[in-house]
Amino acid sequence: MEHGTPVENRITREFLDESRGPTRAVATTDPAFDRTHAWLGRPVFGRPAFLEAVEVRSLDHDLGVLLRLLSSLPERLYGGDVGRMARALGLPPAQAKAVARCVVPGPAVPVGRADLLREQGRFRLVEFNTTSSLGGCEIAEMSRAMLADPALTDFADRHGLGYADPVAGMAASMDAACPDRTGLPIAVVKWPNSPETADDFGHMRLFLEQLAELGREAFPCHIGQLDYRDGVLTARGRRVDRVFRTFQLSRLTDTPETQELAGPLLDAVADGNAALFTPLPSDLYGIKDCLALLSDDTRHGDFTAEEQDVIDRLLPWTRPLRPGPVTYQDGRTELLGLLSARRENLLLKPSAGFAGQGITAGWMVGPDEWERRISDALRGGVPYVVQERVVGDAERFVDDDKPDTLASTLLNWGVFHTVRGYSGAFVKGVPRAAQDFRFLGDGSHVGCVLHQVAARPQEGGR
Repeated sequence: MEHGTPVENRITREFLDESRGPTRAVATTDPAFDRTHAWLGRPVFGRPAFLEAVEVRSLDHDLGVLLRLLSSLPERLYGGDVGRMARALGLPPAQAKAVARCVVPGPAVPVGRADLLREQGRFRLVEFNTTSSLGGCEIAEMSRAMLADPALTDFADRHGLGYADPVAGMAASMDAACPDRTGLPIAVVKWPNSPETADDFGHMRLFLEQLAELGREAFPCHIGQLDYRDGVLTARGRRVDRVFRTFQLSRLTDTPETQELAGPLLDAVADGNAALFTPLPSDLYGIKDCLALLSDDTRHGDFTAEEQDVIDRLLPWTRPLRPGPVTYQDGRTELLGLLSARRENLLLKPSAGFAGQGITAGWMVGPDEWERRISDALRGGVPYVVQERVVGDAERFVDDDKPDTLASTLLNWGVFHTVRGYSGAFVKGVPRAAQDFRFLGDGSHVGCVLHQVAARPQEGGR
């Protein structure tokens, strides 16, 4: 169908039942949403998305297995050498060196956000963001605002619905990763885009407020405000031993200016005088070539039966963009020929990209443009992957312009996983649009997620 066929669970269908009338939507202009709008700056869906208990249990298990598997790849495939893995994934020398300097011994503390689509009622994972730089983690503020609505609160109470707070989960993961470093404030560090905006921390306001509400003292700074002398790391003149980074490894280029900016932090971490959350190696596990490694049928023997079951259910077919034979739908074929023949079912993605940057959906361009972008990617020197399209399910939301009408919307799900397991989620989508992959600036509506709560709420949740 043009805008996707709605596929909804029982809770969603009950919420949207016609007998509920105007209570099928929450008034997002209510003052309870003031902090949400100040943070988000984009339209808000008039209802939450809903997860049933069985769906939460499945996500909790599957994402935990997948995150542990991804973080074990250096040991399994690269002899425990994360620098070697970084080089194999095509990272520039400066980034590979930085990763190798910042290795933390022991199992990785779980933290990540899975980007998923529902396909015929089951979740499929298209990307896994595995660092502390996780957009949308403040979504619990929207959940709180939604539950200020009496009709929604009554519905939630009758169905045993609550929410998990991603920031609380991330704080718990940071506590687990840095158990001996809890006496000093946390420096929340960004990488400035320009000198003019270096001291603008407005985008961090809600995150910092939520940390404070959880009892964590934290303050913002940029990477150039760190100094390291005589074994002591300071941020804006304040001593710190925990750094929560909101920037990605890709910022560490080979330029002298970048090396000078990053030097104090990397030196302090390498010397063991500060903990970086998340450690730089965590960026490796979110590179899409890692999903291609897991998806590759020739590696089935490298994984346990439980891991392979999760891979088979969760991951779409994904391969590096590299000329040569591949297995596709139980047959062997040349990749480049497959790309031409199956254009409308494939996406081209930068392996280390984020926020939808650089993605080409084959069904949204013509054959000539598709071939040109493949050629450019092959010559560009930056790794790309090819991924099979996941045809996402739609859900219905009350139409902003026609309150008596339900608009079908293809949804992308962002699901957080931390040391607490399932740690909350949000959804994005463009009402009445056929677009089924997300990127920054696409005009998406955003919604929070309520789920059936099987136990007592954790810190920061309901």
